[in-house]
Amino acid sequence: MRVGRPAVTLLLLAGVLLGCAEGDRAEGSGSTTETPSQTPSETSGGSETDDETTYEPTYLEAGDLPRRLSLEEVGARTLPARPFADFAVTAGDGVWLSGVAPGAVRYAADGTVTARARIPGEVVQALAASPGSVWVPSLNPSALFRLDAATGEVLARVPLPGSPLAEGVVGAAGDRAYVLVDPLEPRIVVVEGDAVADEIEAPAGAVAVRAGFGSLWVPTSEHAVERYDFRSQEWTSIPVGPRPRFLDVGFGAVWVMNQGDGSVSRIDPRTGETEQLAMGGVAIGGGDLTVGGGAVWLRTDSLVIRIDPRTRRATHVVAPPPGSASAAATDDFLLISNHDHNAVHVVGLPLPR
Repeated sequence: MRVGRPAVTLLLLAGVLLGCAEGDRAEGSGSTTETPSQTPSETSGGSETDDETTYEPTYLEAGDLPRRLSLEEVGARTLPARPFADFAVTAGDGVWLSGVAPGAVRYAADGTVTARARIPGEVVQALAASPGSVWVPSLNPSALFRLDAATGEVLARVPLPGSPLAEGVVGAAGDRAYVLVDPLEPRIVVVEGDAVADEIEAPAGAVAVRAGFGSLWVPTSEHAVERYDFRSQEWTSIPVGPRPRFLDVGFGAVWVMNQGDGSVSRIDPRTGETEQLAMGGVAIGGGDLTVGGGAVWLRTDSLVIRIDPRTRRATHVVAPPPGSASAAATDDFLLISNHDHNAVHVVGLPLPR
């Protein structure tokens, strides 16, 4: 993802346009809590949280990370990817990547590009996947494209009532997608099929959105993730680590990258309780977090950290050349994008022990 400090007010959100699948697998019983669990606070109706509520995040030092592995040690293949290889998302047995001509492309495990999709206008550095589909928001014009996940065929083009806000602003579940739009009046546009079905007022300071466990999950500049329950149509505020930014759902939890200290917060969707897991110990300028290939993957400005979802501990650290972008994994390979080097690194899985 592109490097940039998240906005802290709606005014600053207007400048965030800098550019960077649902999983619900059963998890193991292992548990390692880095900080005491925090419980959420509920707000009824609307999207505004209590003005008196201010979360003071805990900044964690670096966790106990294993030795760094070079790209050579993990047998990576480095391939050119232009003009701006950025956001990656797993869709079936392939990985889609935005910012690669002619708009978005699909990579297979051997590093070959097996599908290309031409996206008119400027591609926002964000993607989401649902069964059989990949969702791509764009600017100028503001629209959401639904692609066939295997072929890249454009299945639908839905005009949006506002500009997609920034990176990580689209989530999907089932046949619906959710797009965070309009920096001045942020709201979440609900797209179903080939039309806008609804709009939901977004929380103040919203920076991304993901869908899963019957809810929307929206990190904000207030060191919290706001949960919108589809059934009750109410928001619940869940405190996490400093500057939450990118997130994903899977292995029975919601996983959140905290840019302020490079930690990861794990949210239990059943109870709303969180664990903050020490990882890099330094702020992340861009980065990403994704679930796939049997693990949680934290992409920092210089590392890719594999996290075991059962033990909540880092098992591997891969060190690509410094630079920001994304990562995504299937059961067979990990794709690391690096827009600062106009490249992608394709790594076979499992990683060496």
